[in-house]
Amino acid sequence: MDIFSKIAKALQFVLNEKADELAKESGFIKRARKVKGSTFIKTLLFAWLPKPDTSVEGIARAGFTHHLKISAQGIDKRFTPEAGEFLKNVLGAAVSQAIAASEPAAIELFSRFTHIYVADCSTVTLPEQLADRYTGAGGAGKPRQSSAKIDTRLELKSGHLYFDLLDGKHSDNRSHGAKAVYEPGSLRLQDLGYFNLARMKAQSEHGEYWISRLQPRTQVFTVQGDKIDLSEWVATLNQQGRVTHEMTVNIGSQEQLPTRLLLWKVPEEQAGRRRAKMKENAQNQGRLPTRKNLELCDWNWLITDVEASKLSFEECYVLYGVRWQIELLFKLWKTQGRLGHSRSAKPERILCEFYVKLLGALVQHWICLAGLWQNPHRSLVKGCQMIKEQTERLANCLNDVNALMAFLKELAERFNYSCSLNSRKKKPNTSQRIDYKYAFS
Repeated sequence: MDIFSKIAKALQFVLNEKADELAKESGFIKRARKVKGSTFIKTLLFAWLPKPDTSVEGIARAGFTHHLKISAQGIDKRFTPEAGEFLKNVLGAAVSQAIAASEPAAIELFSRFTHIYVADCSTVTLPEQLADRYTGAGGAGKPRQSSAKIDTRLELKSGHLYFDLLDGKHSDNRSHGAKAVYEPGSLRLQDLGYFNLARMKAQSEHGEYWISRLQPRTQVFTVQGDKIDLSEWVATLNQQGRVTHEMTVNIGSQEQLPTRLLLWKVPEEQAGRRRAKMKENAQNQGRLPTRKNLELCDWNWLITDVEASKLSFEECYVLYGVRWQIELLFKLWKTQGRLGHSRSAKPERILCEFYVKLLGALVQHWICLAGLWQNPHRSLVKGCQMIKEQTERLANCLNDVNALMAFLKELAERFNYSCSLNSRKKKPNTSQRIDYKYAFS
């Protein structure tokens, strides 16, 4: 089955058959009526996808395309707890569909690993009335808070996207993305939120690779077992005029994890910003930063279990820079898709809107996999904007599988026009850095 068939059948299954089934299971639909689960979800999805700030009047007008003839007031009163449960379940059904690009982009660095995973969490603030469903971060004596954490995993070669919804107070380091076990030969590009030496040691023993920043205050030892004073060490490197350095070390007093430690000195302007941020954070906590910690701001610190014969010093930094793609994905969802924003003050509608907009982001991602993902210089922002421009046509052909497949093929061709990143001379984008195999400290 080709990618167009997979996407078409997944869309029809989730938004029609599965939606009607889940609407009854959740109690959103209790008896036969003019509103069905499928017509409700499609009306919301294709109203908010092109225009995330659409009013209930606009939603009601969009319903005509999906045979839902209902007033704005009729739409508004259906934003209930049962509707929220229904929409959440539809989102879960969509996430479970294994949609991946049939052919990955031809990037030589990527081909050295079976898979390349980036994982991170993004938090969306919700009304405090929803704290019983999504508990936000907050200590004793503070008002009740509500927020949802989107625990996201993206495989960069195939584009397969998966996420879970967690309480906002949930620790990144205990999330499903942090604990996931991947294939031997795969590579993780890990943020400090997932830094766990015992787990990283188990991943190495399983045959997985990882690249991570070094967690501050982590103990570092020579291969002979002598503890290294990192402050004194970088002072020596500064005296020698070094700007890069690599050595094999053991990390952690208990784990003694063998790893390559890679240092790259940053420009003074960047180091100054880091020191200012460190001082600000320390002041907020009622303390002063140590001189040693301020000195460490001059350097980028990476650790990896990828052998040097497989990935050079500079290539490690190039690949780790690709981890930023998941942050750009979150930015796309929140700025262009307005995830977490609503023109309503009603908690139940805000929650329903959150689920539907996240579903819209997933649908857009699937369509990008059909023709844009193979382009190493792809712009997801431009690609998603093009999809928004064609949303009405997508909605009109949704129930005809042949028309839907033909339309998806047309969109794949449209991606060849004005959906690539612009080249930059001063600050090359990620795809340019991969092409040049040049990393910027």
